[in-house]
Amino acid sequence: MRLELLAGKLLVMALGLLIAYQGFRGYRRNQSEPMFFVAVGFVFLTLGGTMGCTLIHTLGISAFVLGIAQTMLVAVGMGFVLYSLYG
Repeated sequence: MRLELLAGKLLVMALGLLIAYQGFRGYRRNQSEPMFFVAVGFVFLTLGGTMGCTLIHTLGISAFVLGIAQTMLVAVGMGFVLYSLYG
């Protein structure tokens, strides 16, 4: 993997996990259930958004299976965030 791509993915992962952490802190501080769902949603979004070519080469996963996994993680994450807004 190219160094620039790796740096970008690490940055996205750090930002996503920081948002999830802040959401979790908001949940603990205010006992706000929607903030908990935002935090969980961002964890799933971060995982789905950052997994990629590395897993294909490292674990030998096919691009099709990886695409399905990424799509499912992002969909679940968006579902959690949407639930936090309307639930």
